[in-house]
Amino acid sequence: MIQDSWETEPSSFAETVQLVENFVKGEIIRETKEKQLYYHTIDHALAVKRRANIIFKAIKPTLSTSQLLIELNRLEYLIGLSAIAHDMVQQFSLSPEIKIPRKRIAGISEIATANKLIEYINNLNQALLDRQLDSDILFTDWDIATIKDAILATICDRDPQAGKTAYSFSPYSIYQPYLYDSQAKNSIVGRIIALADLGTLGIEGVEQYIKEGILVFLEDNLDLKDLILNCDLSSSSVNESTRLRLLNMARFIVNLARERQARFELEIAGFAPQARQILRERVFIYLDKENIHKIQARVPTEDNTSLAELVDFFCLNKNFDV
Repeated sequence: MIQDSWETEPSSFAETVQLVENFVKGEIIRETKEKQLYYHTIDHALAVKRRANIIFKAIKPTLSTSQLLIELNRLEYLIGLSAIAHDMVQQFSLSPEIKIPRKRIAGISEIATANKLIEYINNLNQALLDRQLDSDILFTDWDIATIKDAILATICDRDPQAGKTAYSFSPYSIYQPYLYDSQAKNSIVGRIIALADLGTLGIEGVEQYIKEGILVFLEDNLDLKDLILNCDLSSSSVNESTRLRLLNMARFIVNLARERQARFELEIAGFAPQARQILRERVFIYLDKENIHKIQARVPTEDNTSLAELVDFFCLNKNFDV
């Protein structure tokens, strides 16, 4: 029963949110173990929550002119919950065989995440109602709609204009359509979560960005686990095809960094002018040409890059604390 998930009844909305976050953390940890996840782990969830909070706190003064403090406090709870939950469920289009790269279909994991989370919240609401607790500690319909919107805002897809625009440098360019839909009434929560999800480079810098790129590759290429984790070149399956897979990912890491910078102004266009200035000057402080050049200099992308050079770059245990 859902009541088993708490030791004491919540007495505030903050405590109710904490109950849901505890459920989410448990689900992420379970998914990580069952599906051999390396990127979509609790570390990523907490990192997105941290970045989302940085964004919100920075622009909060610009929101206070149009919203009451109590409303902003509730927004902060919804931002934190949406951020930590946004990748709770991970689904792949193929069975999780370790001998072939795993594939994803855009939006499937996010929709599954939103559905599972909302089901839990609705059940929790009902359990609290059954105990005749104060309705102020429950999630409202607006809260739930906002959380769903925020999770779906993180959907990444291939850019249909890939390679044809000034901000797309690769035929495999990815972007978040939510931030580009001028017809939709995108919420402030959704915009913040979307920016936070792909905001590693801009907010945390080059080292963390590169590490996350390698973790993404590892998660989707479990057949190369020993190579990525331990620099193990001894396997007979490590060949020219392996070199090309690593080289393509290295190029993707560089191109995505360039696109993060090139797309930035488009992706913050939905914020008020003062908020945009704050995001440029105080939040996304690493999203500049200097850091793009650092990535280009560090990541091996030349056609003649050897397998040994690529493994040296991708080897997590050699280059990062994992």
